[in-house]
Amino acid sequence: MAASSKGDMSRKKAKNSKSRNDTAVQGTNDSSIVSKCSMCMLGYFKDDFLGRFVAKPVRRAPLINRGYYIRAKAVDHVLKAFLSAHQGVKTQLVSLGAGFDSAYFRLKSEGLLETTVFYEVDFPEVMLRKSDMVQRNDVLMKLVGEDWRMVENGIVSSSYKLIGADLRKVNMLQCLLEHHGIHPDHPTLLLSECVITYMGVKSSNAVIKWASEAFSHAVFVTYEQVYPNDGFGAVMQNHFKKLGTPLMNVQKYKTLEDQQQRYLDHGWSCVCATDMNRFFTTLIPMEEKLRVDGIEVFDEFEEWHLKCAHYALVCAFKGSTVSSLSQTIFPGVEPRTLETLTSQHIQQQQSCVSWKEETFSDHGVKRFGHASANLAGGMVVIFGGFGEKGTQHSRLSLVQLLDVASGSCLPVEPAGKEIGPMLFHSATPVSDDTVFVFGGRTSPYKPRGQLLQLKVVPSVQGDTDGSASWLYECETLQCTGAEPCPRWRHSSSLVSIEGKNYLIVFGGRTASDAILGDVHVLSLETMEWLQVQSASPPPARHSHSCATWNNRVVISGGLCDGLQPSGAVHLATCRTERLGGMTLVWTELKLMPQLCPRYSHSSHVYGDSLLLVGGVNPQSNYPPGLTVLSLVSGIWKEYDLPECTLERPIMVHNHTSYLMSRKELLIIGGGGNCFSFGTHLNNGPLTLDISQCNI
Repeated sequence: MAASSKGDMSRKKAKNSKSRNDTAVQGTNDSSIVSKCSMCMLGYFKDDFLGRFVAKPVRRAPLINRGYYIRAKAVDHVLKAFLSAHQGVKTQLVSLGAGFDSAYFRLKSEGLLETTVFYEVDFPEVMLRKSDMVQRNDVLMKLVGEDWRMVENGIVSSSYKLIGADLRKVNMLQCLLEHHGIHPDHPTLLLSECVITYMGVKSSNAVIKWASEAFSHAVFVTYEQVYPNDGFGAVMQNHFKKLGTPLMNVQKYKTLEDQQQRYLDHGWSCVCATDMNRFFTTLIPMEEKLRVDGIEVFDEFEEWHLKCAHYALVCAFKGSTVSSLSQTIFPGVEPRTLETLTSQHIQQQQSCVSWKEETFSDHGVKRFGHASANLAGGMVVIFGGFGEKGTQHSRLSLVQLLDVASGSCLPVEPAGKEIGPMLFHSATPVSDDTVFVFGGRTSPYKPRGQLLQLKVVPSVQGDTDGSASWLYECETLQCTGAEPCPRWRHSSSLVSIEGKNYLIVFGGRTASDAILGDVHVLSLETMEWLQVQSASPPPARHSHSCATWNNRVVISGGLCDGLQPSGAVHLATCRTERLGGMTLVWTELKLMPQLCPRYSHSSHVYGDSLLLVGGVNPQSNYPPGLTVLSLVSGIWKEYDLPECTLERPIMVHNHTSYLMSRKELLIIGGGGNCFSFGTHLNNGPLTLDISQCNI
C-alpha cells in the first residue's frame, strides 16, 4: 500500500513537472510574438498581420529587433523558395508549433497560396486562443475563407487548418492531419521554428522520422539553437533553463554537422544547413542591409554576430524536393548526404590554454566596452564601459586600480572632476601615473571628441578612515591643430620618434560614418594635432586592436566595410617632416597562412611576437582564441580557448588584457548584452595559463 502510494506520488510529481514545462514552452510563443511585432512596427520586416495577435505592442531593443528580423527573413526565404519551385502544383505547408505566427495570412494576402493548403499545429490551449483571435478579426477571417468551420481546438477551411495537437504524440498527429485532408504525395514543407528544440531527443527525433515516412516529397525546415559550449552558448542555455524551457537537443546536436547527420539518420535523403551569419552575408542584398542599418542606430555588433552564429537554419529533403530545391536553397552551400557528411565533419582543436583559479578578490571587474592602461609598478587603471552599478546595469564612470602583484582591485575616487561614463574609448599611458583618454561615447548618438588626461595619485589620507587609498585627477586638455572628429571603437598608441612622443589615433566610427580610416597624430611636446600624410593606409575599420613594436604601430583585425571582419595585420612606420607634419608609411604583413579574422579583441607585443587575444569572428562558429604571430616571419599559431561550463560562462570580447609574463595573461572584464538572454559580465579578472603556448 505504501509502495503504491509512493508510486502514485512520483507519477503525479512527474505529471505536474511536465505540465509546468508545457506551460513554460507555450509562454515562449507569447514572448516571441511580441518581439516579432516590435521589429515589424519599426519597419524591419513587412507583416501587416502580426499586430493582430498582440494585445499590447512593446518596442524591443535594437539587438532583439535585428535578431527577430534575420529569423523572419530566413524562414520567409525558405517558404517562398518552396512555393516558387512548385508554382501551379498542389502543395502543403505544415507549421509545427505554430503559436501565433501569421505566415499564413501574410502569404495568402500576397497571393502565394493559391494551390497550397496551410496547416498549423500546436498545443490545444494555444490553438484555442489563436482560433478565438482569428474569429474576432474580420480581416483575418476573410483570408481564412467563407467555407470555414469550427472543430475541436481550432478552425478549418479549404485552405487553412488550425489544429490542436501534442507533437510528442505522432500517431495522434498523423490521425488529425489525415482527418483534415493531408495528402502523403503532395509536395510538403514542414516547419519547426524554435519548436522541437524544447522536446526531448527521443520525441523530437520521432517527429523527424515520422515526417520522412509520412510524405513522399517533402522538406523539413528547422530553425533552432546550436554551438552551446562557448560563453554565449552557456548564457543562452542558462536563459532557457531559467525560463523552465531547457534546450533539450542542443547538447546532442551541437554543430551544423551534427544537425545534418541527425536528419540523414532519420530517413531524409540530403540536408543543407547554414548559420545566420552566412545567411545574412550571402542572401541579404546590400541595398537591404543598408535599409536595415538606417532604421535604428546600432552598436552591438559582437552580440549580433554571436546570436547569428548560434542559430541555424536546417533544410532536409526527400523525393522531388531534392532536385528542385536542395541545390539552390542556400547558394554556395552544398547539400550533404550520408556519403559526403563524414569527411566534412570538423572537430575543434584541443585547447593548450586553461583558466587558473582566481586570486583577485576585493572589488571584481565586471564590465565590458571599457579601457585600461598599464601604470608603473604592475598597476592597471580601469575605467568606463558598461557594467554593474549597485544592483543595476549601466554605463560606468567608476575608476578601479588593479594591483597585479597583490591581487587587489581598488576603487579610485575623483579628486575633483569626475571622468564620467563612456564606452569604447581609448586609453594610452604617457607616463608612470598618467593616461591620455580619447573619444568614446555615451549613447551611439553622443560620441565624445575630448582629449582627457587621467592621473592616478595616492590619497593623502590613506585608507585608515575608510576612504579610498587612491584618487584620480581628470582634466580636459586643450590642443591646437585639426583635431579628430568625435568617435568611438578607434585605437590610439604612443610612439617615440627622435626622443619625442606622439599619440596616434586611427579608425573608429561615428553616428553617421559606419567606419573611419583617417589617421591623426598629436605631438605631446606641443599638444598640436599635426598634418598627416598616410601612404598605403589599411582599409577603414573599427573595433580593431593596436600595439607598438620597435616604435611601429601594429593594427590587427577589426570590422571593415559591410561588417566584414579583417584578418590582416598592418604596420605603420612614422616619420616626422621638416615643416612639422608627419608621414606614416603602412605595410601589410605577409601572413602564412592567412589569419582568421576577428574584431573586439586585444593585442600585445612580446619580443617579436604579436599576441591576439579573443574577439569575435562571424565567419566561424567557434570564438577566436589566442594567436601567437611572428612579426618577423608572419608565421602564426592559434590556441583555442577552453570550452565553457554553464556555471562559469566566459566571453572574451569587449575586454582588455594584461600580459603578466610569457606564461600568464590577465583578462580584464568582457561580456555583452546577449540578445534577449540578458547581460553577461565576466566575473574577473581572469588569469589564462598560456605556459604551453610557443611564445
